[in-house]
Amino acid sequence: MKKAVLFLCSLLVVGMLAGCSSSTTTESAETTQSTTEETTTQEATEETENETADAENPFAGKTVKVGCSATFVPFESIEMAADGSKTYVGMNIDIIEAIVEKNGGTVEFQDMPFKSLIGAIQAGQIDFCSGGMAPTEERKESLDFSEIFFYPRNAIVYRSEDNYPDLASLEGKTIAYVFGTNYQQVAESVPNATTTGIQGSPACIEEVKSGRADACIVDGAGATEFLKQSEGLSMSLLDKTDDCFAIGFPKESPYYEPFNNTLKEMMENGELDEIIASHLNEQFILD
Repeated sequence: MKKAVLFLCSLLVVGMLAGCSSSTTTESAETTQSTTEETTTQEATEETENETADAENPFAGKTVKVGCSATFVPFESIEMAADGSKTYVGMNIDIIEAIVEKNGGTVEFQDMPFKSLIGAIQAGQIDFCSGGMAPTEERKESLDFSEIFFYPRNAIVYRSEDNYPDLASLEGKTIAYVFGTNYQQVAESVPNATTTGIQGSPACIEEVKSGRADACIVDGAGATEFLKQSEGLSMSLLDKTDDCFAIGFPKESPYYEPFNNTLKEMMENGELDEIIASHLNEQFILD
């Protein structure tokens, strides 16, 4: 009899333990399933949000065509390798590449005369143009412009036997300028001067070297680089003016807002200043 009672007690204990184990296992499985479902849902939500963000950014996965005038050292120019391949280099080039890459895109630069940039944008040949363009009221009628990100300093380049310290000293002289740029207005502001438009800064400086022009008006930073390679030339750096750099876009461009927002972020966090400082001396970096 005692053995029977003990046997029944043993069965009850085993049953209770089995029941507890079953209950614990079920609860654990349910908890694991719930956690897995929550994780999966969260990952799916994040993936959807990322896909939506990419879909809303027109740069994502795209190669944009950007026009530039690649004779504008040190802002945009071309370096040729021994194998004949070319690389676009310069301050404006680095700024545009950084902004487009931050938005998930890549850049294909297209070299053309400065005077052709606006027409190329209007014809849909390029998506926007590089940054050596001032947002004048006339240009604003055709284009939308980014934030102004740089104020250049102009220079007078002349033969070393001459001396033209300022614009007033050029009165009655022959002055070359880059056709289609704000340098034209500077040159034409000199009383009694004969002005001539030339395609590109190197050609302007060549006009001076050859004696066909007494002086030329070009960017000061670019002039500094050119004079390193040209003997017999001097320059006078002019004071800051209202001339400035911005990026030109066609009206209602889908690229305008994300580009401009990223540009403003880089201006605020110091990234833009770092790029500028890597290309120019402090005398050309003006607030």
